[in-house]
Amino acid sequence: MPWEGCPLIATEPSRVRKSGRRRLRLSQPLQRFIEGRAMRNSTIRRARTCLLAGIAGLAFVPSLASAQDQATDEDSDELPIPAAPDAPGSASSSMIIVTGSRIARPDYTATSPIVSIDADVIEQSSSVNLEANLNKLPQFSPALTQFDTAGIQPNANDTPGISTLSLRQLGANRNLVLLNGRRATPINGTGVIDINSIPSAAIRRVEIITGGASSTYGADAVGGVVNFILKDDFTGVDFDGQVSFSPQGGGEEYRVSALVGSALADGRGSVMLGMEYYKREQLLRQDRRSYRDARADPTVRGEEFFLAENYITSNSSRNPYDQDVLNSYFTSRPDGVDVPYTNLYFNDDGSLFVNTSSTVGGAYYPLLLNYQGQFDDNEQKLLDTGLLEQNNPDRILSSPQDRYSFFAHGDFAINDWVSFVGQAYFARTETRSVSFNTVLLGSTGTEIPFDDEIYVGSPYAPESADFRVSSVLPDGTPGDLSDNPTNPDFMAGGRYGLNCGPIGGCTNREVFPVPANIEALLLSRDDPDAPFIANYSLESFGRRGVEAFNNTFQIQLGFEGEIPGTDWTWDVIASHGETVAKTNLTGLVSLERFRTILTSPNYGQNFFALGNNGARYGSTGSCETGLSPFIANSAFSADCDTATSVDTQFENRIFQDLVEANLQGGLFELPGGQLRFAVGAAYRNNGIDFTSDSSAFEGSSFYETSNTFPQASTSGSTGVGEVYGELFVPVLSGVPFFEELNLELGYRYSDYDSVGGTHTYKINGEWAPTDFLRFRGGYQRASRAPNLGELFTARTNTLAFAGDGDPCSITNNTSPSTVGNYSANPDLNTNGTATEVRALCEQIMGAEGAATYYDPARPEADFPLGGQFFTSLLAGANGLEEETAKTFTIGAVFEAPTDNPWLTNLRMSVDYYNIELTDGISVQGLDSVLRQCFAPQFNPGFDLNDACQRIERDSVNGSTQVVTINYDNLGAVETAGVDVQLDWGLRFEDVGIGIPGSFNLNVNFNYLDKFATTTDQDVLPLIDYAGTLGGGDVGTQSGSYRWKLFTRANYTFGRGSIGIQWQHKPSVAPAQAATDDIVTVAGAPAYDLFSLNARYEVTDNVSVRGGIDNLFNKQPPYVGYFLDDVAGDGTPRFGRAANPYDASQYDVLGRRFFVGVNVNF
Repeated sequence: MPWEGCPLIATEPSRVRKSGRRRLRLSQPLQRFIEGRAMRNSTIRRARTCLLAGIAGLAFVPSLASAQDQATDEDSDELPIPAAPDAPGSASSSMIIVTGSRIARPDYTATSPIVSIDADVIEQSSSVNLEANLNKLPQFSPALTQFDTAGIQPNANDTPGISTLSLRQLGANRNLVLLNGRRATPINGTGVIDINSIPSAAIRRVEIITGGASSTYGADAVGGVVNFILKDDFTGVDFDGQVSFSPQGGGEEYRVSALVGSALADGRGSVMLGMEYYKREQLLRQDRRSYRDARADPTVRGEEFFLAENYITSNSSRNPYDQDVLNSYFTSRPDGVDVPYTNLYFNDDGSLFVNTSSTVGGAYYPLLLNYQGQFDDNEQKLLDTGLLEQNNPDRILSSPQDRYSFFAHGDFAINDWVSFVGQAYFARTETRSVSFNTVLLGSTGTEIPFDDEIYVGSPYAPESADFRVSSVLPDGTPGDLSDNPTNPDFMAGGRYGLNCGPIGGCTNREVFPVPANIEALLLSRDDPDAPFIANYSLESFGRRGVEAFNNTFQIQLGFEGEIPGTDWTWDVIASHGETVAKTNLTGLVSLERFRTILTSPNYGQNFFALGNNGARYGSTGSCETGLSPFIANSAFSADCDTATSVDTQFENRIFQDLVEANLQGGLFELPGGQLRFAVGAAYRNNGIDFTSDSSAFEGSSFYETSNTFPQASTSGSTGVGEVYGELFVPVLSGVPFFEELNLELGYRYSDYDSVGGTHTYKINGEWAPTDFLRFRGGYQRASRAPNLGELFTARTNTLAFAGDGDPCSITNNTSPSTVGNYSANPDLNTNGTATEVRALCEQIMGAEGAATYYDPARPEADFPLGGQFFTSLLAGANGLEEETAKTFTIGAVFEAPTDNPWLTNLRMSVDYYNIELTDGISVQGLDSVLRQCFAPQFNPGFDLNDACQRIERDSVNGSTQVVTINYDNLGAVETAGVDVQLDWGLRFEDVGIGIPGSFNLNVNFNYLDKFATTTDQDVLPLIDYAGTLGGGDVGTQSGSYRWKLFTRANYTFGRGSIGIQWQHKPSVAPAQAATDDIVTVAGAPAYDLFSLNARYEVTDNVSVRGGIDNLFNKQPPYVGYFLDDVAGDGTPRFGRAANPYDASQYDVLGRRFFVGVNVNF
């Protein structure tokens, strides 16, 4: 056996654990050493070598990546492996099998940097959410959290209400989340795991390996692995409860959990059941002082994108109001300053007010004129720029959530060599968020006719509908309506409140009456008969809301065992998991129905419709008050809301089937020890079935649901077969300068039905020249195949920004780096191809569209200048390749080689890492499509290539309609840095201090040397964001702090302990600093956060805990505001953004308390 010759270890071959593995015990000398700490370090190393051999030979877990089972009894001689410097909080761990390797070893001697977090760390916080606690570690960057509350529209790749993890900022879909070493069930098409679905009450510890691990676990482990080790061997009963609260109110959290475990059939098997209920109350922004202060701060913009006011505009900026007439309504304007063409709002008394500005002679003039409202520094505020903005009193800061989770694990030893194992979990989360008002403005505003044509019904109502009413009745001369009798409903005393004459019906001007001041303005235009645009912010209809219901389950069944006569172990496991995510969007408005009512007589006053007038039955709709833009929408009757409202439901179903088989064991002896191997094979199938609501379905609805992005339904599946092999090669041991010299080799071949064959591998090594110093490092090649969303996403509307502007514009003034101006502007096109670009544009527009767009009479001022937003259609791409990452690490681990009680427990590791990601998959930039069509570097012949065919322009006026974008393999990311981890502890009596108990310190530090990204590795250079708040391209996270620190200090005495946590982030520059020599916006100052926790064991079975997070009530800093109040042209800047705080990086909850109790027996 591997432990032969190790006098400190004894075995009990007669005692068989439930998995068929034999229990490892300590001899009395080693037991006395652990208790008294009397051995010297050389003896420690020899003992550890023997222990590792025993672990490898007897306790090698078949899955090779899960936690080592703890003993099910209370024998005092069970082996405890000391906590490693890589393992803050893991002092209570017994033995583990290292995540990231197929070899059972303590994480202290791992060849890759590993951090182990004990479950106690989660309990030392007011938040029991896993992502909130893991994001404290500098290796993580916040991804989706409880503070992402603005409300998103669900699609195949976005699921409201979830929480995710991101290692090294590389993105949540580039690190792999495991449960006991096996894949959890994804939540959507991106393949990410909703951390809310992890049964936190059943977690023993969390192991994190940063850097590529694809050769061990397969695709997605580009940034690393987060492995949740569960209490699958728990025996007894455990009840736990915790409540957290803030003196400021709001955001309370409650959790109760129970675990029940028992041995079966005289120890041949065991079963464990767990459940947990978690509730988080809603927290509004106005419940926190920092946000109340921001709302009152005149330098902070309002949270609403648009004023919650109705307004009108002319039909076109080329048909403005007469300037003198417009000025006459705003006599308080400064002398010599004209009121520009702008939105015209209405006070309660019907008078007009404007909220705009003008620059005359280099001087800035705010023009908030005739406004009669009141400023309260909350909902209504006056900025220091002199303009009105508004806040959202219903804006949620932290989303409410209810979560139910269940976990079960069982095993049974069929005989000494074969065991049956099973595991299952289920989680349901319910989350709600609130967004903004529904707005119908600009392109979603409604044209109201203003001419002398006879009104014959709403253009949005079918001619056969009984609610399409004409102002005239039929007569004997249908071609001439002037002598037709007027419909009585349009006459004085009629249904619609109009006053048309008895003959000839009503003109459009009569059907849509306007106040006298508006009539004068409309008649003053060059084209007085043109329509005007009615625009709405429907505050009275309620905020848009998101209700997310996510259900996840997974079942694993299989067998594991040993091969008689060898130390080889094997396992065969099959699993099936599903996620059903249902999302309701509430508070939406049907644009078609709204326009139908609005363009009915007198803006829909006393509107009534029967859906099926032919058969005289069907659903009905009414609107008593109508929807006139000249009255406050708070005056609209409730039936108008009912008649126009839309609630939608989207459903996303994800499944994952997995079968894997593993075999491992020892081969033969080498000079340094036993050569060990692991081999295995797996097949995994993932599928998606996303169903869009019919009212928001791309291709079959005509924008039935406003303020949404129409999308088609998505379905598809992928499969992959894999084989892998791993070797642990102990080259030398126990010789001068080579206490240990080991190699760890791994290779995996994966055959995808999407990208074909891929290869990943690792070459890791460790060298211990002495018993107190160990060097480690390695090179790994990882990969990530395109996920379901990237392959199969059906056509989904998005809004994309083109920094290169409209290439067809003859006034385009952009100057893109690397390609230059490639537009139809003959003066600025640096490639000399303006003529060719215009010809290609005309070909795309068609003859009529080109003639209108390039009409010689069209003023140049009407052409777009710089960057602008375009409607785009996102679709999956079948031709994607896998993205690859090369990871290099090198580091050292040091343990103090002394018996000095001040230093004997000092341990530290330092690791350098370098990750280069190429062919990164991300959404194709709009500029990329435009360049591939119009830039001579990509289309020298100016042909209608594939990119050009994805650009659709209006065949009538030539304007851009939609651009189809796909996913591509053009992204690249490079990051490098240093991790430092330090552990130190002492017992006070050992150093002569008369204080009972002991002190422990753990420091986790990261220095970021580089974090560079590009969205187009073929054209655009990498931009290094290290030391700034930047990042976020190619699916990465922002917040590239130069360094981050997380420190924990604990004092333990008798039955109690007191601890403090310190998080530090340094001052950081804005993202702008990565590209510009002169920055105009602020970054963030240094930030320190302290938290206090305590625990006391009242009895052997009852313990209580409590603490204070954000001990000193540290407020979050303002970020991203302009450093100068005035721009270069003298125009005042709007100061700080409407959301001046970064809730993902800084604490926005304030001081909060928590109390918990645990009962076990």
